[in-house]
Amino acid sequence: MLAHLSKLLHAPDFIAAHRAHDKAFTRQRVLTFPVLVSFLLCSFKGSLQTLLDDLFATLDGGALRTVTKSAVSQARQKLKATAFEALNDSLIGLLNELLPEPRWQGLRLVATDSTTLRLPPWQENQDEFGVQTDSASQPYVLARALGLFATTSKLMIKAVVGRFDDAERALLASLLPHLSGDDLLIMDRGFPAIWLFTLLQQRGLPFLARMDGNQWPVVEDFLRSALSETVVTLPVSAHARRQAQAAGMNLIDKTLTLRLIKVVLSTGHIEVLATSLIDSQAFPLQAFGELYHARWAIEEAFKVLKHRLYLEQFTGELPESIRQDIHAKIFTANLAEALAREAYALLPDEKAARYFPNITYILHSLKNRLFGWLIQRVPHDHVLELIALYARTLERKRPDRKTPRPKNRVSPKPRRQYR
Repeated sequence: MLAHLSKLLHAPDFIAAHRAHDKAFTRQRVLTFPVLVSFLLCSFKGSLQTLLDDLFATLDGGALRTVTKSAVSQARQKLKATAFEALNDSLIGLLNELLPEPRWQGLRLVATDSTTLRLPPWQENQDEFGVQTDSASQPYVLARALGLFATTSKLMIKAVVGRFDDAERALLASLLPHLSGDDLLIMDRGFPAIWLFTLLQQRGLPFLARMDGNQWPVVEDFLRSALSETVVTLPVSAHARRQAQAAGMNLIDKTLTLRLIKVVLSTGHIEVLATSLIDSQAFPLQAFGELYHARWAIEEAFKVLKHRLYLEQFTGELPESIRQDIHAKIFTANLAEALAREAYALLPDEKAARYFPNITYILHSLKNRLFGWLIQRVPHDHVLELIALYARTLERKRPDRKTPRPKNRVSPKPRRQYR
């Protein structure tokens, strides 16, 4: 797998497809296309110059200073962020062949959600992502990143970065071509809309979503009833069609069919879920509470990106550099999860039931190794030894641990950390 990714990174066609212009990366320099991409995949936690010195020391045997951060800033202007998206697509394809994902009733569980990212306040970022104002009337810049996340394999399949004021539903609609009819898309209560559900229905994409009864009369009626589940058919209004058109989509179906399901939580609270999986024999009612809970995995994925890979500590200040960092860290997180799955497969059944490889340790170990792996040929035995080490560095599973959400939490806006 690593050898394939390294070969792809050095391929002339790949380089030509993801450089800013034809003359980029044609001269013999230290920061070649593969070197720059490999460095950005490993550049987390630390000042930019320190990262450069440490990582290049692993290649040339201890030179004090090989590349300056100014040189990186200039070189990355020739690089498209699509290089990291293409690498991630290749990684996902390889993993689907080598480590097929367990499925539920033949369906891959795919969660979607978005997170906000605080960006440098430069004018270019304001123009690209928009400007927000805090309670003290101080401007700041936020972006919104939305992802599709395979909950069992813990892999971010695809992600899109947009303005903070971009609607989550519209961002999701742009990623639907990356789903297929054997994926079950799981959404929280911010996503349900007649136009989006209809779009998923006419594309043959199964879905499951939590519903907010205050905005859906049919859900309020269902909550007041004694039924545990019901199937409803709703008309697709002209307003829903206009909403779809505003997102660049066209609705053909005239009606929408949903199966509504009640799920009683441990607190006694009742949630209502809506799904396109109408067949109650093939998809029994009792399974849906746990299915929807699988959505929480994408929340944990965003936590890893922000707090283990330091996503908001950008190595560049402008829009394309920011996109490079986001997609680079998604690739690194996916690679770490793939290695964790390999290590997990080595555990005896009794231990596997209680433990999982420590992903924070794996990410830290990749920081100084991945750079050399992608630039130079990595011995297969070395990778196997490392996976065996991951299998001995474990974290206990805590499936029932819960932390109450504070009711009046103040959202902090910390100062950006300089690199």
